[in-house]
Amino acid sequence: MYPANFPHTDFRLPAIAPGIHKILFMPLLLLFTMTSWATTNQDTTQRITTTVVVKGLVAHPLVLDINNINQLKVVTGHHLNIVGATGDIKKTFDSYKGISLKSILDSAVITIGHPKEKGKYYIIVKGSDGYTSLYSWNDIYNNPTGEHVFLLFEENGKPIMKDGRFVMICSNDKITGPRHVKWVESIEVAKLP
Repeated sequence: MYPANFPHTDFRLPAIAPGIHKILFMPLLLLFTMTSWATTNQDTTQRITTTVVVKGLVAHPLVLDINNINQLKVVTGHHLNIVGATGDIKKTFDSYKGISLKSILDSAVITIGHPKEKGKYYIIVKGSDGYTSLYSWNDIYNNPTGEHVFLLFEENGKPIMKDGRFVMICSNDKITGPRHVKWVESIEVAKLP
């Protein structure tokens, strides 16, 4: 198997008593389960942000909060399901109020050096929990999707509280969950090299 002059040892694990692997495995399984439960049941109040910073490649960086967001054009929508990847309904908005992402970007004014480079620009929407969603310039300005992306501040007639003060949704996605960003803290415009 090895050349005669190759230094090696024939290492084998010692035989373990039958069933002992179950005893050794159970504490690890219990530890993993407790850790998972602790992370999924954390207090979400630490994630709540009261402002959304609009930054990056914009002429007028913005800081949006509940007091000044009404200065932009408010959009009202009705009946939106947040659908998970498996098709299950995670949440339902009977009604919602918000501002279109397009309106926010128009107020901040994306700085585009050359019109032919518009396709290199993208928008990153980030929540305070690290969850991120991405839109291209073409998604927002050259596609019907742009008319359906909203920064929400009200759901079912009340201010959003449980999922942060601001939530981003794309209402025309077939599966709305992946671009449903809770606890929105920033909207950043960037450009590919």
